[in-house]
Amino acid sequence: MQRTRQELQAMSSEDLVVRVLELQDMLREGLAVRDSLHAVLNRVLNVKEDEVTTNAGQSEAGLSPDEVELKRAWAAARQAVSNPTSLIKFLAEAD
Repeated sequence: MQRTRQELQAMSSEDLVVRVLELQDMLREGLAVRDSLHAVLNRVLNVKEDEVTTNAGQSEAGLSPDEVELKRAWAAARQAVSNPTSLIKFLAEAD
């Protein structure tokens, strides 16, 4: 739950410490989930390497809408594995 600056200033030091520890736990769990998803996605890309490479080399001009969507999905997956923090920018540019 997000708190305003005034609410945080009104909290006792003990409450703030508890809140910081809760946030650290949440961050740790989120990073563990990200790492797990990254590992799974990397395995999928390795298994589907031929399909990913084939789709990457094709021009979108000659593809059906389903094939274009597949090409973009594989490109996003590759981007997520190589540089997860830039995936949001990559997806925004694709739309």
